Amino acid sequence: MKLSTTRASIAALLLAGLVVPGLAHSTVKRTVPASGSVLPSSPSEVLIEFNEPARMTGMVVVAADQSERKLAFDPTGEATSFVAKEPRLGTGRNEVKWKALSKDGHPISGTIIVVIKPGAKPAQAAPAHPGH
Repeated sequence: MKLSTTRASIAALLLAGLVVPGLAHSTVKRTVPASGSVLPSSPSEVLIEFNEPARMTGMVVVAADQSERKLAFDPTGEATSFVAKEPRLGTGRNEVKWKALSKDGHPISGTIIVVIKPGAKPAQAAPAHPGH
């Protein structure tokens, strides 16, 4: 009896291992600019690219001593890439916070940190995977 219980437990674990990958949340493949970038001026756009279709539900900029400011983004439906044009990031540290629904319907979110430093060489940090 103990042997059949052990086999059933092993079979259940193996089956669970096959199901789990199908339930994975969408993840960010890359952002442009990458989180941690130091730029001489605001980028013309902020791009967020996911590994599978997602639905962006909000994007805001948070900068020191300023109110949170909503960013418009395209597209407004399900997609793998979303762009906020002319984000008007100010001098100093900026946080672009985003929220989305992954393909499986679960909420995901992240933050892209971009420092605007006039006179800085236009170098970007290595691509990062901000929050999920």
